[in-house]
Amino acid sequence: MRIFGQKSRSGFSGWTAAEEVTQGIDGSAFTAIITGASSGIGAETCRVLALRRVHVIMAVRNTDAGRAVKEAILKDIPTAKIDVMD
Repeated sequence: MRIFGQKSRSGFSGWTAAEEVTQGIDGSAFTAIITGASSGIGAETCRVLALRRVHVIMAVRNTDAGRAVKEAILKDIPTAKIDVMD
């Protein structure tokens, strides 16, 4: 039986943050399309991928909310490559 939070063979657990998992990765050669990117886990995925230099395309229904997330990410990561698409 596996207990939540217990580390697996990979060294990660349910408590491991995305920044820890992606540490040391250079994603500058990649482009990712993230759906549901204007809130929640989609927005966090965009932030972490942008942090790792991935070109992020945010697929959103609400472009105003998507632009707000993009601006928040750019505030912390000015070099991020992010596009918002309806």
